[in-house]
Amino acid sequence: MSIYVSFLAVLALSLIGLTVPHWPVFQRKAHPPILSVSAGVGITYVFLVLLPKLAEVQASLQVSEDEAAILPVDLHAYLSALAGFIVFLLIANKGFSDRADRTPSRLSFSETLVLVVFGIYYAQIGFLLRSWPSAIWFGYLGLVGAFAMHLVGINYHLWKRYPNRFPRVFRWVLFLCLLIGWMAAVIYEQLSGVVKFSTMFVAGGIIITAIREEIPAQKDANIPYFLATVLVTTIFVLFIEIILLD
Repeated sequence: MSIYVSFLAVLALSLIGLTVPHWPVFQRKAHPPILSVSAGVGITYVFLVLLPKLAEVQASLQVSEDEAAILPVDLHAYLSALAGFIVFLLIANKGFSDRADRTPSRLSFSETLVLVVFGIYYAQIGFLLRSWPSAIWFGYLGLVGAFAMHLVGINYHLWKRYPNRFPRVFRWVLFLCLLIGWMAAVIYEQLSGVVKFSTMFVAGGIIITAIREEIPAQKDANIPYFLATVLVTTIFVLFIEIILLD
């Protein structure tokens, strides 16, 4: 996609994180339907895009039969993702529970871990926006729109979990990571393999966010919005994969 169009897309997505705490829809006590829409996009993205990428990473890690493998060859990437999932869950849960009401001078280890995981993820998104292989505008606009809805949920929940850290640190670091990913694609397009490989290290954190954070409690759920979004996003992803990127 054009360098100018992709840069505008990066700026548009960055505005979400930079402005989410000021959105009127999030100043109300009721759970806004937009979060259920974001949850639908996030869940669909995890299962139809993120996990297939993990399978591609696994395929690239295959070793020959003559090489000795400490771990099962067919599970290298998945074991790494599982380890990341468990570590992120344990440490992030601690960080979520004890850092919401105070602002120490330094980031805790759990806060740093959360920021690194989502920073890498944002860099991946920035890279994808620049290196998008299709020149069809409809598909690209749909991609940007889907990421916009996805990032609304991520930024909202990070803000709610870290009400002090997010405005002061998190949103600015995530903005820089999005920009760095875009710049990396501009300068070194051959880094696509590295970006795909990094999925192995962030999959756990993103899956937790998509499943645990973006799906609200039953009293807050807007199931029709969620299901409709899953259906629409699934159709869109299949359309992209089969028609535009075939």
